[in-house]
Amino acid sequence: MATPRKIIVNGRFLGGPKTAVNSVAHDLTTALVNLVGKGTTGWSIEVAIPQSLAEATKGKALPLRVVGQRNGIAWEQTDLPHLRHEGVVTGFFNTVPLWGRGYVTMLHDAHVFTTPASYGRPTRVWRQVLSRRAGAKGNRVLTVSDYSRETLLRWRIGEADSLGVVPNGLGAVGFLPAESGIIEKLGLSGPYAVALSSLLAHKNIGVLLRAFAQPALSGVTLVLVGKSGREAFEAAGYSVPANVIFAGFVTDGELAALYQSALCVCMPSTEEGFGLPALEGMARGAPAVIAPCAALPEVVGDAGLTASPTDPAQWAAAICALRDNPAMRQALAEKGRLRSGAFTWAAAAQKVISLYDGWFPAR
Repeated sequence: MATPRKIIVNGRFLGGPKTAVNSVAHDLTTALVNLVGKGTTGWSIEVAIPQSLAEATKGKALPLRVVGQRNGIAWEQTDLPHLRHEGVVTGFFNTVPLWGRGYVTMLHDAHVFTTPASYGRPTRVWRQVLSRRAGAKGNRVLTVSDYSRETLLRWRIGEADSLGVVPNGLGAVGFLPAESGIIEKLGLSGPYAVALSSLLAHKNIGVLLRAFAQPALSGVTLVLVGKSGREAFEAAGYSVPANVIFAGFVTDGELAALYQSALCVCMPSTEEGFGLPALEGMARGAPAVIAPCAALPEVVGDAGLTASPTDPAQWAAAICALRDNPAMRQALAEKGRLRSGAFTWAAAAQKVISLYDGWFPAR
């Protein structure tokens, strides 16, 4: 029997903050471990971690292997590359060693090129270097949507035959029990919409603030979830209407509850590599209202409404339509639940193996 080919996952994400990218890395790695564990793929898998994460990761249901003596980025750039002679060194969170070749890297988007103003200069330059390195000759790239693939190729990141699409799966927010106490905590007694609270230019939250300042939405609340609060938006020059609530960071269960009772989830982004909040909202029965930009139409399909990223009146009209037409809202909610069910981590893991089989055929 032939020795299985090996996937070696860069496990540095296990020590990082809880970001969307790190959550994807965790969920996809777990799904791959489960799939490979069935013994039918012709692959083995292990997760390489630095010594500093050995204690913190004890008990995790992952095949962990401590490698080298360094930590952090230094470990990733000096110790991790030595493993490429044992298998396919893979990173699922936008990063790659700068020397050696044969790596597979998941680049979630091309935002550092398409919306550079959303990043500070050091972050932008470093991520641009990593992105170009990920797509260098001899390496392969994974991304999360056809839109991201086309955009990366347009920026000459990778080649057509070495850049594969692996859509995200639905994460814990889609399945966890809802922690409904958040509704009372925020004082939500009427219809409301949910969106991500972000000052990044491409998230385009300003158009929602202008929409909710219109009289038509005076009886609807906008709940913004995430890091940036009212003071940050006002300091950045935004006028924040009284019917906007900043929820701050919430648990996955609280976010599930917010989506579950929401009129809709709003994503006015002009750039999105995928659009996970829209998918999570649809899974919990909240129709998506999106800008017809980037990967958002690819994720939402016909299970939501669209509004121009520059026209607050269109956003107000779409949200009012959902409020005033319960039958339409219910039909979209059903479509959203059905559509979200097609995005699974098991399917994503199978797609990864299919791509690896083509890129790294058995000898």
